[in-house]
Amino acid sequence: MVLGAYRERLDEEPILVVPSFEDVEHTQRELAEGGAVFGTRVLRFKWLFQEIANRASFRPRVASEVQRELVVEEAVRSLELTALRRSAERPGFVRATVRLVAELERSMIEPARFTQALRDWAGDGPRREYAAEIAAIYSRYRQRLDDAGMCDRQLSEWRALDALRREPRAWGDTPVFFYGFDDFTPLELDALETLSRIVSVDVMVSLPYERGRVAFKAVARVFEELSALAAGPAEELPSVSDHYAPESRDALHHLERSLFADSARRRKHSGAVRLLSAGGERAEVELVAAEVLALLRSGTQPGDVAVVYREPSKYASVVEQVFDAYGIPFSLERKLPFRQTALGRSALALLRCATLDGSESDLLAYLRAPGKLRNQGLADSLEAKVRQEGARSAAAARDLWEQAHEDWKLDELDRLARAAQGGDLIGELRAQIERLFSAPYRRLAHVLSGAEVEDARAFSAAADALDGLAALGRRDLGPRRLHDILAELEVRLGERPQPDRVLVATPERIRARRFDAVFVCGLEEGEFPRGRVPEPFLSDDDRRAIATATGLVLPIREDELDRERHLFYVAASRAERTLFLSTRFSDEEGNPQPSSFFLEDVRDLFTDIEPRRRSLSDIVWSTEDAPTEVEFERALAAAGPRALPPPPSGLTDQRLLERFREQAAFSASALETFADCSVRWLVDRVLHPLALEPDPEQMVRGSYAHEVLEETFSRLREETGSARITRDNLADAERLMRSALRDKQGSFLLSPSQTRVRAAVRRLEFDLLAYLRHEAQRDGLFEPERFELRFGMGEDTLPPVELEDEGISVRGVIDRIDTWNGYGLVRDYKSGRSVYKVADWREKNRLQAALYMIAARELLGLKPAGGVYVPLAGDDRRPRGVVSDELREELGSDFVKTDFQSPEEVEERLREASQTACQLVTRVRAGDVHPCPDTCKWSSGGCQHPTICRHEE
Repeated sequence: MVLGAYRERLDEEPILVVPSFEDVEHTQRELAEGGAVFGTRVLRFKWLFQEIANRASFRPRVASEVQRELVVEEAVRSLELTALRRSAERPGFVRATVRLVAELERSMIEPARFTQALRDWAGDGPRREYAAEIAAIYSRYRQRLDDAGMCDRQLSEWRALDALRREPRAWGDTPVFFYGFDDFTPLELDALETLSRIVSVDVMVSLPYERGRVAFKAVARVFEELSALAAGPAEELPSVSDHYAPESRDALHHLERSLFADSARRRKHSGAVRLLSAGGERAEVELVAAEVLALLRSGTQPGDVAVVYREPSKYASVVEQVFDAYGIPFSLERKLPFRQTALGRSALALLRCATLDGSESDLLAYLRAPGKLRNQGLADSLEAKVRQEGARSAAAARDLWEQAHEDWKLDELDRLARAAQGGDLIGELRAQIERLFSAPYRRLAHVLSGAEVEDARAFSAAADALDGLAALGRRDLGPRRLHDILAELEVRLGERPQPDRVLVATPERIRARRFDAVFVCGLEEGEFPRGRVPEPFLSDDDRRAIATATGLVLPIREDELDRERHLFYVAASRAERTLFLSTRFSDEEGNPQPSSFFLEDVRDLFTDIEPRRRSLSDIVWSTEDAPTEVEFERALAAAGPRALPPPPSGLTDQRLLERFREQAAFSASALETFADCSVRWLVDRVLHPLALEPDPEQMVRGSYAHEVLEETFSRLREETGSARITRDNLADAERLMRSALRDKQGSFLLSPSQTRVRAAVRRLEFDLLAYLRHEAQRDGLFEPERFELRFGMGEDTLPPVELEDEGISVRGVIDRIDTWNGYGLVRDYKSGRSVYKVADWREKNRLQAALYMIAARELLGLKPAGGVYVPLAGDDRRPRGVVSDELREELGSDFVKTDFQSPEEVEERLREASQTACQLVTRVRAGDVHPCPDTCKWSSGGCQHPTICRHEE
């Protein structure tokens, strides 16, 4: 009726007003399909108010949402609140106040009227101070807005209507048609009254309403108000069913006519009404997506499908994941705070680095902004350096960056800092955000698409907010306040509705349209219908009392069950072919969820509705139900026999193997690592991945202890002529050790935490003192001679040591060699308490002590006296390994009896170590790298590189 009347008057260039932006585009297409191309104007109510303002020559400065929030905040802070003082300190108070102010202005209530009404309501009772402060906030806000020469949106619409009432001829003769609305605010009703009674143009309004029906109870008030405005009685239209698909007409028309009725008869649903039941949000979305995909494959156009949620933004993430995975085109507009967008994270990190207590993570977030670095590896290198050195501030991280890149100074941080001190932070920050946004696209003539459009919207929102703050003259905002304003700034994201996209929206967004199929989702108690929402300032009881006492009527907000019923009716009556009703029987944790009682109202209308279920435990689809090829393959894999992929079986690249064959000298410790786990050897010794964390504390502690002991023994020999620690020189040795500990501390980062560093140094000092005291107690004739002896490590060291097989040699660093009468005792420090007795050498692949004994014999001409591992921690400080039985007295009593072996057995241990080392080198050169969980676990506590090893047990 409305569109027909609208088309008949196209010569008068009429205006058609619809509820939402989606309805604007849809209605324009519908009119164009009917031949109405020229002379049509389809607007939202917001745009209608702008048209009224333009025709009435009313052109105010309209405050943005950011400007309005700032004015509200200033108004609240300017008052000395008592009853509301604690509430005003909470972060949500300003936004709640903004909502109250907007509601009062939509209801066209002036501050004086509101103040008087609250005063009359509260009287001299206990709520007097509370009521006075609420009224004072509204009055002070309006005063501040007037002082700034601005209006907010609701106030500008209100004033535009006042201007039109003063000059009604300014509107002309343009008729106005309203379609798709089921509710109007007092301000919108005033617009209808102004146009129809004051301006005296034709106004036609359609309203879905039937007297006596529960589904329309929430619309009754609006109907009565419109009836009072109408020049004559309302024209009631009969119900029709022509728009339903023939096979669905009986069921869907029965649902539309009988929903919420007390005495409706049951009918067969004929497949037109279907139930979906799922365990958890994702399972529900997967069920919906599978049904949507089936509809699209059967020929339904995406634009003819609507998926309705009471609050779509709560499901935006999972809908995006599932619909994208299933290849379903969809539109879902949502809002995100600026801080959660890619541009926002970078911009706010920049602001914190320059003007606030920015962290090292903030500087890294800024450097990783798209377009900032062409080579993201530079940021990765900085992160590794930051973690390894324990940098905890943006300033420290910046120093590390500029040390590595002397010609790349981060001067923008200094410019922002100077702008903050000089009072132009807003302008400089806007310039920096614009630079961040445009950097990836500069000089590319690039057309934005996909996620790039979201960056553009984030930039637009931030730029508008900063421009608004500058227009308010708030250049004195501190960096923290500016940061917080931008962080919570709302950014609209998502694809706009199009005919080639499934619409995901609220019930309000689809009330002016019909669809081939509609999915009503989230039908649980507390979600749809929505639960009672407390009003922060004036409860429904307060509002009723105010209306009774003063005649001032404020909308009832908390108990909106009638409104929820109507919205469910709207959603359920929009389908022309199939209606899907979806609920969840549990949440993601398996906790039961009660279904919405709206489902029972639908079940009461039909005889045989059985739900399609998807359980929380249904990780994959069945092969019969799999909606996509990928899901079908997953279903086949899950249903088939369990087949483990073969683990990696070796290295085959000839260039790499040639490199190994050309390598003559191999580290003794590397060979031990290869024997334990060849995969770990490959990663740690060949690939050398860039570490993002400091070296393990135990490893750093070991190197630190080695250097401290080397310097202690060397300086003791310089001072006393002997490196041996005795009871007489123990005090000197302890003094030298503490001095070396202090001198070497700066070279070893035990932990990024200074507290842990102090604790680790203290622990090491205690362990080394205990070790020196143990050394002072030992007997025997052997004297410490060589410390940190390097061989095969470069031109400045001794040569590598050849082993039995030709072309194979070893290299390494011997911690300490004690000598007597041409014999050498090799000591290998272990920073912990774990050492290896000779009986364990073969089982635990310990080669180092034996190979170092061979090195001492070949390089220094020392006869083997033994090779032992020396614990630097623990209660038992005795070394373990192998020592020659013929030197018992000369070696002393500091050894375990079972570690003594005959010279022939010692030689056998050396031969075994040499042969094992040669075998390991042969395996290395053959690329024999494979998972070996049995030997890697005991030495490392578990697999360190599972994604590379890929060995499943």
